[in-house]
Amino acid sequence: MRREDFPADTPHLDRILADCPEVLANGGSCIAAPNGEWVIPPSVGTECLLVATLDRNEVRRERQNFDQAGHYSRPDVTRLVVNRRRQNVASFED
Repeated sequence: MRREDFPADTPHLDRILADCPEVLANGGSCIAAPNGEWVIPPSVGTECLLVATLDRNEVRRERQNFDQAGHYSRPDVTRLVVNRRRQNVASFED
C-alpha cells in the first residue's frame, strides 16, 4: 500500500499522509499450510498473485491438533455457558 493508493476523497487524507512513509504496507502475502509450514513464503516488496493447491486431507488431519481448551484458550473472548436449570415452554405470571 503506497501513499498514492488512497482515494482522493478519503476523509482527513492530509492528516493521514502527514507523517506516513512512502510505503505503508509492503505486502507479506503468503500461503501457509494447516500445519504452519509455508506453502508459499511471504512475498515482501513485490506485487504478485499467489496461487496454490491445498490438500484437504491435511486440513482434516491438522484439526485434530487444535486444542481449543488448552493454551490456545481465550476465555476472555469466547466461553461456553451451560444453563442447567429446567426449561419450560410456557411460564405463567399473575
